[in-house]
Amino acid sequence: MTENSFARPAWQNTLFASANPSLIVIVDCEHVTEHELTTTLAGSKPKYVLDIRRVPRFDIGRLTRRAAFVAFQAAGAQYIDLTSIHRQNKSSSAPDSIGRAINDALSFSSKDGAIAVLVENNQFSEDYITAVLDALPSENDEPWDVFRVPLAASAVPAPSYREVVFISHANPKDNEFAVWLAQQLTLCGYSVWCDVNNLSAGDRFWEDIENCIRNRCAKVIVVLSKTSQSASGVLDEIDLAIRVERASQLTRFVLPVRLDDLPFAEVRANLGRKNIIDFHKNWASGLKAIIDALARDRVPRIDSAGLSVLNFGAQKNHANRVIDRPERLTSNWLAIRKLPPFVYYYDVAAPLEQVDAIAAAMRTPSFRHLRLIGTFSDAKQFALSDHPDILTERYKVGIEDFLTGHSTNASSVKPREAHNITISMLRQAWNKEMADRGLRSFAMASNSLAWYMPSNLLDRNTVTFLDSDQKKRRKVMVNWSERRKVFWHFAVEARPSLGLQPRYTLRQHVIFTADGQTPLVSKERMHVLRRRFCKSWWNDRWRDLLIGFVAWLNSSNGLTLDASLQVELDQQLLSFVSPVSLESDQDIIDGHTETDDDELSDDDFDVSDEMDDLGSDMRDTSEA
Repeated sequence: MTENSFARPAWQNTLFASANPSLIVIVDCEHVTEHELTTTLAGSKPKYVLDIRRVPRFDIGRLTRRAAFVAFQAAGAQYIDLTSIHRQNKSSSAPDSIGRAINDALSFSSKDGAIAVLVENNQFSEDYITAVLDALPSENDEPWDVFRVPLAASAVPAPSYREVVFISHANPKDNEFAVWLAQQLTLCGYSVWCDVNNLSAGDRFWEDIENCIRNRCAKVIVVLSKTSQSASGVLDEIDLAIRVERASQLTRFVLPVRLDDLPFAEVRANLGRKNIIDFHKNWASGLKAIIDALARDRVPRIDSAGLSVLNFGAQKNHANRVIDRPERLTSNWLAIRKLPPFVYYYDVAAPLEQVDAIAAAMRTPSFRHLRLIGTFSDAKQFALSDHPDILTERYKVGIEDFLTGHSTNASSVKPREAHNITISMLRQAWNKEMADRGLRSFAMASNSLAWYMPSNLLDRNTVTFLDSDQKKRRKVMVNWSERRKVFWHFAVEARPSLGLQPRYTLRQHVIFTADGQTPLVSKERMHVLRRRFCKSWWNDRWRDLLIGFVAWLNSSNGLTLDASLQVELDQQLLSFVSPVSLESDQDIIDGHTETDDDELSDDDFDVSDEMDDLGSDMRDTSEA
C-alpha cells in the first residue's frame, strides 16, 4: 500500500482538488501497522478522523497518543472522538446509530475532503461498515468510495487450514516448561509445534518456523519470562506472529503466557495490550485457561492424542522409543472398599454451649449438626465417649441416603454438605489410625497432616514388601544423614475423595528431625533440605517407599480404619495397565533398570544431591 492507493480517479481531478471527497477509509486499529496508518493519513488526506471505538488507544507499533495527534495535524485532519456514544444506551453501538452520530458530528455543506474512521476489529466486517454508511449520506449523494485498512492478504491460507499450536519460548532456559506444555496440549488432542521436539541438527530452522507461523498455525503461544524478553529468536517469532495476525485478520492469534515473576509493566508493547495468561503461581490454572481459549476459538484437534503425547515425550530424547508392549503402572490411590454403612445422630444431654467440646472429645470421628452430634459409629457397640450416659441415639441414616440428601427420618443435610462431612470424617479416621499406630504428624502448608515414622518405631527402621513381580524388597523409612546432622523420615499425607472410586490419594513427603522424633522448627531449613536432599530421588524410589508404607499398614490388622467406623481399604495401591511402553537404549544395554532386590546398601538410602555423599551421608546398615 502506497500514497497513490488513495488518489482520486483522473476524471474527478480539478485544478484545486487535492483529495478524493467521496473517499472513506475504515482503519482497523487492532491490526493496522504503524506504517500502514501513517501511509493512510498521508495518502488519503482526510479532513476528519472519526474515532468510533469503545477505547481510543494509539499504542500501534512505536506510536503514542501524542505522536498520533501530530500525524493527524500534519495530514490536516480534525480528530473527532465519538467513543462516548457507546455509553448512552444499548442500541447506541448499533451501526445505524453510529452512522447518525457521524452525520450529526460533521458539517457536510463545507466538506471538501476524505474521511477516516478508526474502528475495532468487530466493527471491521463488511456488513457492519455497510450499515454505518447506509445511515451516512455522502457528498452530492454519490456512493462512498470505501477503502479498508489493512488490506486482506490473499496469499495467506484461510484460517480453516490452520491447525498447529506453536510454542515460542527461550531455548534452553524455558525448555522444561515448553516441553511440559506441549505434552499437555498434545494429550488434549492438539497438534503442537515446539522447537525442542520439531527441530533436529542440520534443519533450516527459521524457514521451518516462518512457514509454520505463516501458513499452518492456529495459535502462537508466547512464553514470557525474564529470559525471553531479550531472546532474539523469541522476538523474531513475536514480530512475525503479530504481522501475520494483523495481515490475515486472525482473532486472538497470539496468546502470551507469563512463566515467572516478570512484571506486567515490562511486557513489550505489542503483547502488553493482550490478555496475558499467568502461569507464575499455578501451572494447572494456566493450562486450563489455555485449553479454554483453544476450545473457544475452535482450534482443530487431531486423533490418537494419547499416543501422540507419548511420541512427543520420546522424541525429546531420541534414545527413548514408544513400543507396543503393555506396562503396569502403580498409582498413589488407595481404594476405599467399604464406607461406613450408617450415620448416627445423637442427642446430647448437656448445655448447648458444651456440644462442640463434647464432639471434639469423642473417641471416634464426629461432626455437629444443629444441637446433635453425628458419627459413623454405633454407641451400643462401642464406647464413643468418656460420658456415654449423655448420648442418646436420635436418628440412623443409611450412608447413600445421607450423601444424596434423601433421609426421611432425620433433618436432611444437603448433598454438598454431606459430601464435605464424609470427607472430613474419613480424614479424621486416617489421622486417628496413624496416631494409634505410633506415627508422628507434621502440618503442611495446606494444614493437612503428613504422617511419618519416628526413629526406632520399626525394626531397624525398615519395611519389607513384595513388588509387582512378587519379589521380596526392603526399604528404609527413616535414616540419619551424617553430613547434614539430621534424620530424614518418609511421610505420607492422605487426601480422601469420593466419586466413582472412593479413595485416599497418598502424597509423599520427607520430614527432617534433629532427634528422630520432633520436626525441625525452622521451616526455611526444612524447605532447603527437602530440595537438596531429595534431588536425586526418582519416581521408582518414591513409588517403592509408598508401596512399602502401605504394606506396613497392612501387616498388622489389615487396612480397616477404626473398627467402630468399618472403613475398609484395599490392601495395595491401585494400578493401571498402559497399552504401550517406553524403551530406552540404556534398558537394552543393562537388561534391567534396577537390581533384582533391595538389599540394604548405601545406594538404597542415598538421598544426597552429590555423588560423594553415596558412601558418607547415611549410616551403614548394609549388614541388615
